Amino acid sequence: MRPKSFVGVVGLALCLVSGAVPARGQGHFEFGFHYGSWSLNLLKSTFEGLADSFAEQFKNQQFDKLQEQNPGIDLREVDFLTTVEFDSSGKDFGFDVRWYPAGEKGSFSIGLAVEKLTMKIAVPTATTAMTLEDSSTHEIISFEGSASGEVKATPLAFLLTFRWDIFPRSVVHPYFTLGFGAAGVSAWDETTMTYEISGTAEFPGEEPQTISDTGSKTLLQLKEEDAQRKLEAGSDEDPFDYPIKFFPFFQLHFGLKAKLAKFAHLMVDFGILDGFVLRGGLAIRI
Repeated sequence: MRPKSFVGVVGLALCLVSGAVPARGQGHFEFGFHYGSWSLNLLKSTFEGLADSFAEQFKNQQFDKLQEQNPGIDLREVDFLTTVEFDSSGKDFGFDVRWYPAGEKGSFSIGLAVEKLTMKIAVPTATTAMTLEDSSTHEIISFEGSASGEVKATPLAFLLTFRWDIFPRSVVHPYFTLGFGAAGVSAWDETTMTYEISGTAEFPGEEPQTISDTGSKTLLQLKEEDAQRKLEAGSDEDPFDYPIKFFPFFQLHFGLKAKLAKFAHLMVDFGILDGFVLRGGLAIRI
């Protein structure tokens, strides 16, 4: 969904809600700002496949570097084995505009949130054992290497959110928020992977050969390179691609809201936003 279209839908929803409120002007707007930390570490086991994909990209970089250093040999990959570690970190900054149809003491609200996230998925260590073949002589070359790297995404997301304040008249009260939204496909395209690779290849009858390289590529570049690689190799495997054509977001947060003044609330919450987020913020009602 394009950001402009999403904003239009939310604007229409807010108008419909506000139009349903009696004309006595009991509805209230609330503006909020928040900042916090983001991580996937609580779901490490779920993202093992993602880490394996990163390790395969590192392996491809090692293979390309070795082929670059040996232009007279047509190398062919026979087999490979990788082991990989996984870590993640990031931050979330954003603001939202909310409409409380029932006014100051109302529980339900609907809003539009704009989130600017920094999402870092790191592979501190990835080791590779690769078996290669000289296509001309059919001699076997063994390779052992290591790599480290980081994938960093900085999507700007728009979310439609629904919030329920529990016991809203209390000075301190809980709430929970449900939200859905997206960032455009450019969030995938502009995601960057930085890497550092090294390794040693054993060619029959020769001294061991070492490689090393560092670099940075976007997912769009990796996507294009992997498609070209599989085309040249005549592989029937599907090339690397994005899971879907936009960057989806799902939010489910639980928090506490403390009244600092009649118009101001301090907020802290924890929950899911394409990962786990812990954040604090300030909300102002008018």
